[in-house]
Order: sequence, then structure tokens, then C-alpha cells
Amino acid sequence: MQTVPVLLNIETALANCRGNPALVQVLVARYRTQLPEEQNRLAHALAATPPDWETLRKRAHRLQSGSGYLGAERIAEAARQLEVGVLARDSTDALIAASEALACAFAEFLAIPLEEWERRLQVVNRPAVGAVS
Repeated sequence: MQTVPVLLNIETALANCRGNPALVQVLVARYRTQLPEEQNRLAHALAATPPDWETLRKRAHRLQSGSGYLGAERIAEAARQLEVGVLARDSTDALIAASEALACAFAEFLAIPLEEWERRLQVVNRPAVGAVS
């Protein structure tokens, strides 16, 4: 059964940060500040004449791995689709569509305020009732 990627899988982020919620908060905040510049670089590579497919592929690969590490599953999946499309030499129209899907994933992620991510992190990281710390 295939699952639908989520905007931010808090459990994945915590697991990859060894259960350290403060580290997750710092990394998510840094990630959010870097997304607009990353989107800019992707747009420039796509807008070049001819498009800079190698830069697009490298950036998509980097986004896929970094986003996956943080649990930003929708961005990771959209970046994976873009990278696969570049490697498969899909049509320019298909690659533009994949880039637009990635841009939508960026927008969805950035639309949620950082405070909401922090709140979700606190809910997930709350000790169970009766747990001993």
C-alpha cells in the first residue's frame, strides 16, 4: 500500500535528529529560509536557453535528499519526480509540469507558519501519561 506524502513528517524529522526536538526546530527554520532561494535557482535553470538540465537535476537531487531527511515528504517526492524526469529526458513540457509541482509543494510547506510546525513537534514529543523522564 502506497502512502500519500505529507508536508512534514514530524516522526521522521525527530528520528533523523536522534529525538532532539530543538535540533528539528532549528533545521526546519533554516530549511524554510532556504526554500525561496532554492526555488529561484530551479527557476533560473529552467528559464535558461536552452534549459540547464544538469543544474536542475543536481538541485532536485539535493532537495530530495535534504527534504527526505527532514520529513518534508511532498517536497522530496516532487523533487524526485523532477530528477527522474530529467534523467529520463522527458519532454520540456513534462519537466515544466514537474517543476510546477515542486513549486506547489514549496508553497504548501511555506504556507504553514513556523509556529505551527513547532506546535506539532511539541505534541508529538510530549511524554506519555505516566512516563518517567
